Amino acid sequence: MSDTVTALLAESSATHAVREFDVAPEELDLTADGWTAAGAVVWNPRGKAAFVETAWSDGWVLPGGSVEPGETFAEAAEREVAEETGLSAEILHPGRVEEQVFRAGDEVVRGWFVAFAARTDQTEFGDDLGEDDDEIAAAAWFSDPPTDTESFVDARALLRDCRLD
Repeated sequence: MSDTVTALLAESSATHAVREFDVAPEELDLTADGWTAAGAVVWNPRGKAAFVETAWSDGWVLPGGSVEPGETFAEAAEREVAEETGLSAEILHPGRVEEQVFRAGDEVVRGWFVAFAARTDQTEFGDDLGEDDDEIAAAAWFSDPPTDTESFVDARALLRDCRLD
């Protein structure tokens, strides 16, 4: 586990979950081992959470993405939320750290996704979703976990662990 992830877990009450996935060998990118990403469960004043559909996903996911060099997990989450939804969100605290392990035979790629609880006063998404024109297909608010999420997304656990209270 990276030192940054270890420190974040030690300093917070975030849930640490290890999730394992079997993938086809052609789907495993060995150069991605050790990746880090961040996102947020952004709650609006009506108690609904933001999810996005991306060009690469087969369902709804949290707004989020890779942590850039020199960026903290919280900074990455704030940037990704703004880029993917057009929302200005207050990033509050890490709620869930998912250690995701992808296996193809004996080959393994491991990475960490940090999900933060966040809030916004906005109820409308921005007009320009995503950094690239074809990155984000849609953004929507959900009171309950969406039923059609990407296979690696545990929406129920993310909403539970990233509450505002």
